[in-house]
Parts: sequence; C-alpha cells; structure tokens
Amino acid sequence: MPPLRRNGLLRDNPAKAYVVQQPANQGGRREVIHYDAFFEYGEGGQDIGSTIHTILETGAQLNDGVVVTASLISAANYRPVLEALELLAASKERGALGPIFLVTCENTLSAPEIFEDPDLAPLISDGMRRHVTPVPALVDRVCIGLEEGNEENREGLHPTVVVTTEEYGSLKLELSPATEDLARHLKGSRVEFTRYVAIEKQIKSWLLNGSHWLLALAAFEDSQGDPELRLNEFLERNAGNRAFADEVMREMREGIAVVLRREPEFAGFVRDINPDDYLAGASVAILSRFLSNDDPMSRILARFQAPSPEKPSTVDAFKKRFFDRVDAPIAAYTKKKGCPPPAATRSLRSLDHLIASGTFINAA
Repeated sequence: MPPLRRNGLLRDNPAKAYVVQQPANQGGRREVIHYDAFFEYGEGGQDIGSTIHTILETGAQLNDGVVVTASLISAANYRPVLEALELLAASKERGALGPIFLVTCENTLSAPEIFEDPDLAPLISDGMRRHVTPVPALVDRVCIGLEEGNEENREGLHPTVVVTTEEYGSLKLELSPATEDLARHLKGSRVEFTRYVAIEKQIKSWLLNGSHWLLALAAFEDSQGDPELRLNEFLERNAGNRAFADEVMREMREGIAVVLRREPEFAGFVRDINPDDYLAGASVAILSRFLSNDDPMSRILARFQAPSPEKPSTVDAFKKRFFDRVDAPIAAYTKKKGCPPPAATRSLRSLDHLIASGTFINAA
C-alpha cells in the first residue's frame, strides 16, 4: 500500500481505527485497534513541532507520562524523533508532562544506542538526557503486509487499513529502576517486562534467526533454488523434513544452553531463569511459528544475493550475518558432544553448494 494512501485512510477514518488480522491458516482472527488521532508531518502535513504542540494541547493523562515509539532501521533517520523528544523534554522541564520514554521497535537498533550515536549527539540536549529514558526493547512479530479493507462502523462501511501479522508476537521492555513506573502503568497489557532484554535478544538471534536460516538454506537447496518455496511447505512435505527441523532446533537449543551456562555475562539470567525450560518453551513456539507461516525463501533469504559489480561483497555480508547467528551454538555443541551437530552441518553444506553453483535468491 502506498504511504500516502495508508496515511489518508488512517487520518480520515471516522471511527479512528484500523484492523490487525492473522492469516486464514492461523485462524484469521481480527482485532480492531482504536486510536485518538493521526497526524502527518513533513511533506503533505504539519511540521513536527506543530504536531507535538497539538498533541500536548489535546492529549489526555499527560501527567502519567509519554511513550514515544519508532521503528526505523537507521539511526540517521531518528532526527524527527529527536526533534519531538526535545519539545517533550522542554514541556517536562516546565512541569507540564510526566516521565518520557523512548522505545525503538527495531531489534537491530536500541533506544540507548540512539542516545549514544556520535552523529546524533549535537541533536540531544542536556534536557533530553535528563528527562527522556531510552528503554531497551525486544520486538518479535512479523508483519506480513498492509492492504485496504472495509470495516463497518456507525456510519456504515468505511475503507480501513488492514495489517496482516503472524499469530505469534511479543514486546518485551527492560525492567529497571527507571522503568518501574512504566511497568506499573502497563500492567495487564500485552507488553512484558524483563531484566534481561539484551540476553533474550541474543537468544532470539541464535534460536530463532539462526535456526530459520539453517532450515531455509537446506530447503532452498532441496528445491533447486525456488525463491517462492514456502518454508512450511518444505517442512510439511514429508516426515524426514519435519524430523530435520526438530533436530536443528534441538541442536541449537543444546548449544545455546552450553553457552549460557559457560559465559559469565549470562550468569544472572541462568541464576533467575532455568535455561533448559526457557529454551524448550521457546523452541516449541518458534517451530510452531515456522510451520504456520507462509514464509517464502525470497523473504527469509532476501540477503542471500548474487554478487555484482555494484555489490561485490553480498556473499561475504550474508555469511557474516549468518555465522554471527549460528557459530557460538554450533561450536558449543561440538565441544560438548565431540562431533559437529549433524542437522546443522547439513545446512552448512547447503550453503557451500548454493554458493558454488551460483544459486542465489536473485539468480536462482
């Protein structure tokens, strides 16, 4: 959906609502999300300052605090967000606002990293550093797509933004003395709080992202490079493929458990949370997620691009990201067992075969 059309639907919807729905193969559950107002800034809308002033003038319960969320991959794109935070911090300085929290809904860039970025330092005032709490977060949900639908309200049917997402999803924020009030305000919501956001994010990178790529590489080779192959289609094709998935998850789980117990940086997590129980539960949820989502190779392996004169290092870049997600668990498993993990090794061989044959997601 074009951004301008999306913005128009959200701005002009008389019910101030959009729809979140699951795919039909996951039950097709629909949920209507209501909001108080939708503002545009920049081209076609107000400037960010006017937008923030309008929100401050019309917003309810501002003394309880403000949570600013953004989902941007690059720190350089946070300049409008920082401009908004500067205005909010000034309002807080005058006593007109409660606590301010920044949550970045993007796992590759945390809110504290925004405040530590040297290129953004000139935009972050002392007032912002005093009054804005950047909150580490772990976001885990795949948005499959946006489309236009119709939702019935008191005025009849009205065009509405429909967001299709997978069933599984979580948002975890770091629990600390600075966020205890926020946790109390959000009690009873779907937002979870944990003292171990960074560690759980690392576990997700190994167990979810690493396993996802291990399975996808084997499936991509098995299909002779079909970019439209769905991972769940491959896993459900026969008992052997399903058993392979179970083995990949088990091997990664065992390797991660070794790393968690071995490395001092994970000692607090291991003391407070049983890693075997945590990893077993996460593995079941993750594999169920792989089986229920119509996730094509073209999305999972989108970075597995053939090198070109313009981008000669795509393979090296992919391998670095891939091995960052699988090296530690595979090495730990190998050391514990005295031999490499068989299922994961199959996927590593698939990677070698795909590269050697020139079979990439954009050149299959």
